[in-house]
Amino acid sequence: MPDRDRRAAEPLILPVYLMDHRSTEETADGEVVGFGFTPYLDEGCTEELVEDDRSPVLPGVFYTPVAGVSFHDDVLQRPDFGAGREVEIRHEPANSRDRSPLAVFSGECRVGYLPEPVATALAPSGTRRGHAIIVREWSTNGVRQAISVLGSMHVSLAVTHPDGPGT
Repeated sequence: MPDRDRRAAEPLILPVYLMDHRSTEETADGEVVGFGFTPYLDEGCTEELVEDDRSPVLPGVFYTPVAGVSFHDDVLQRPDFGAGREVEIRHEPANSRDRSPLAVFSGECRVGYLPEPVATALAPSGTRRGHAIIVREWSTNGVRQAISVLGSMHVSLAVTHPDGPGT
């Protein structure tokens, strides 16, 4: 948890620990495979963060599926959008569909958006860029269909994987 003696100019850093995770589900369209990581707040991996597409999971921290990826399915197949990869979150004021659109990018490629309720809760702060890591991806017959991201617009995440420190 953040240190009470922290100086105002020092960034907040939240430690996050990732454990490998894989799940499979049979559907009429084929086998859906989910793999990536389960995020925890403690090194012993007892305090799991639970994905939420309606609100931040902690103040300023989101863990949510990315919305609108079906409109960018060609981009979604790029290696940049696989589990474990870092992405950038950018405000898109020209987007007329959402009040506070926060898009998910790797380089100049947009793959989708944070869900509107999450973006609305995060964007009023005036922060226009954030960072995230893709913690889970879902594929059907080897084709990536969905991704989930963990990140923040305000807090730096110190991500640790069992094989060593991450982002």
